[in-house]
Amino acid sequence: MNKLPPEERAKRLSEGLDYVKDLPGYERGHPHYFKDPMIDHLLEIVLQLGAELWIVRDRQMVTEHLLATHGKVTPEMIETFKAPPEFAERMREERRTYVRRLYQCLYEGIGPAGEAAFTTGLLRSR
Repeated sequence: MNKLPPEERAKRLSEGLDYVKDLPGYERGHPHYFKDPMIDHLLEIVLQLGAELWIVRDRQMVTEHLLATHGKVTPEMIETFKAPPEFAERMREERRTYVRRLYQCLYEGIGPAGEAAFTTGLLRSR
C-alpha cells in the first residue's frame, strides 16, 4: 500500500474545499462558528466520540461476521478483513443510518436533507 506523506495527504483531503474559507468564523485549522467557543469545542468532542463509537461498532460487525463464517476470530483476522460486497453494502447502510440518527439534531430546523426526513431517531423516506 502506497502511504502518502502527511503534507500530501492533507493537500489531497483539502482539494475542493475552498468554499469553507467563506463560511462565518473560518480560521485555517481551527474554525469558530458559534459566539461561545465552548460550543465549538463541545461539537468537536461529540463528532470525535461519534467517530470512535463507529469504529467500535464496525469492529463488532466484523467480529460477528468472522465468528459466523469461520467459527473463530483473532485480532489479525479483524485487521486483515476484506468485506465481501454484500457485507460491505450492509456496513455502508449501517453507517448511514448511524450517522443520520446520531447527528439528526444538527439538521433539525434546516429542512429536508435530500430524500430523507429525520424524526425521533428513525429514517423516514419521503
